[in-house]
Parts: sequence; structure tokens; C-alpha cells
Amino acid sequence: MKTLLIATTAAALALSGAAAANAQDVGQVYGSVGYQGTQNDTTDTNVNGINARVGTKITPHFGVEGEAAFGTNDDNGPGGEYKLTNKVAAYGVGFLPISPRFDLIGRVGVSDTNLKAPAVAGKLEQGTALEYGVGAQYHLENNFALRADYTKSDFNGDKGEAGTTSVSLIKKF
Repeated sequence: MKTLLIATTAAALALSGAAAANAQDVGQVYGSVGYQGTQNDTTDTNVNGINARVGTKITPHFGVEGEAAFGTNDDNGPGGEYKLTNKVAAYGVGFLPISPRFDLIGRVGVSDTNLKAPAVAGKLEQGTALEYGVGAQYHLENNFALRADYTKSDFNGDKGEAGTTSVSLIKKF
């Protein structure tokens, strides 16, 4: 499954690069930095993190984005402290403009998540997850927007689920 994640991420970045070279014709490239909180059902923990996203609008209503995140806090769970080590993800994103300044967003993708865990090895690889979520963004003046979204992660096998709420500042290029 990691191979699938790497291939999907590479394809998303390739599409982003192609669109960036011709941004005025096919869409808009953006990057964001945000803060996220994740409720992990498997470890019964709440871990927070910083995320960064890069994406592009291929059409006015569809785009792709890649995401990377790392943890900022520990939380007590079964057996000790847990912390988000890293997460990488790739998504297809749908945009529904409600007004010139407000969009609803839906996204579907795959991710790979690792946690620092109290296990002997010190690492819990939750692995690949199907991700899906909804959100909204408000376009500020110039090339900035604020975005809030909720994304559900369904991990492969018996590795459970997680829900992540995120707030981000977007810069459009």
C-alpha cells in the first residue's frame, strides 16, 4: 500500500507541476500552512500537528493536493504517550463556489500515518488509509484564503479510524 501512496503522490505532484507551468490557462496553484487536531479511535488519543499543503485547480471545480503533517503534542493512551510522527497524503479535491468569496470543498485521497508510541519499537505505523472529508474556504483580499475542513481516515485492516479537524491559511500563486 505504501507503493500505491507513493505513486498517487507522485502523480498529484506531476499534475501540480504541469498546471503550475500553465496556471493562467488551466487553474490556480496554492499552498497552505495549518493547525490540525486528530482524534484517533485506535489509540484513544487526541494529537495535534502542523500541516502543509500544495495543490492546484485543474478546472474551476476540481483539483489535486498533497499534504504533509507532523505532530506538536503527546497524549496519553493505552500504555503511555502517543504523538503524530508524520503523515503524508494525496487528494482529489472538489470545489463548489457558493459566492465569489466562499467555496465548499470535498476531498478524497490516500494517506500514510506514523505515530510515536509506547511500544517496544517506539513506533506505531498505522499505515495506509482511505481519506475523505468536507470543508469550506473564505477568500480574503488579494491572494489569501482561510480554510477549515474535517477529514476522516479509515485505516487498512484492524487499525481503526481517525478524524482530523484543520484550520489553514492559503496563499494563491
